[in-house]
Amino acid sequence: MTDLITSGPLTVSPIGAHLTSAEFPSGDILFLSSTARFEEGSAIRGGVPLIAPWFGTLLDKQPSHGWARTSTWEVMDGEKISAGLEKDGFELQVDIWRTDEGFEMTLGLTNQTDNTEKVQLAFHPYFRVGDIETTTISGAEGMPILDRLTEETSTQEGAISFAGEYDRVVLGEPTMLIHDHTRTIEVTGRGHDATVVWNPAAERAAQLDDLGEGEWRNFVCVEPALLGPDLKGVDVEPGGSVSIGMVVKISEKA
Repeated sequence: MTDLITSGPLTVSPIGAHLTSAEFPSGDILFLSSTARFEEGSAIRGGVPLIAPWFGTLLDKQPSHGWARTSTWEVMDGEKISAGLEKDGFELQVDIWRTDEGFEMTLGLTNQTDNTEKVQLAFHPYFRVGDIETTTISGAEGMPILDRLTEETSTQEGAISFAGEYDRVVLGEPTMLIHDHTRTIEVTGRGHDATVVWNPAAERAAQLDDLGEGEWRNFVCVEPALLGPDLKGVDVEPGGSVSIGMVVKISEKA
């Protein structure tokens, strides 16, 4: 297992510059699978995977979600945890720091090639909850939402709730509030154009060999993402840059 870097309540793995833990008085903000693999070339199940330079297979490229999350980054620990990676003509930079109420992150990409490239960036945080089936998410009411399981777009009515596999894209930039039975987690994106909400539920989770039995109940992914028009990426010219950010705040319920 690669050595982890700890700065206060935050713990980062050089594999993927991956934030694996954010410990606060109410408990860890983040979920980490009991069977997560810390191996170069493997994605870590839980924490905050960094998604670049494409999301899933939306740009018809492999591996799914790009190579940022499975590559080993150069990590520097200071007032902020910073990490960098150069690969395939792209330079990536991430900064992570704690705040009084939670943590913040930024992820930037610079195109070092001679061509205009289509790219996508996202954070894929696994937020810890007591039970997904009693968890709700507010903030997307009245917004268009794409169901990635059916490819149908509709308008979100009321809070998001969970009763089976959930994989949807909120087409907009809302601040999302995760309502657990003991606390509320506020997720605000910066520079993004969509927010993906995901939980595999029991049947899909059984196919994931790096997720412990029944652990699907204990997380929800709320993912600020820059996916581009029609989810086809954004153009970055030679020497150009693009970046996104995420602000996470936690508050305990009385």
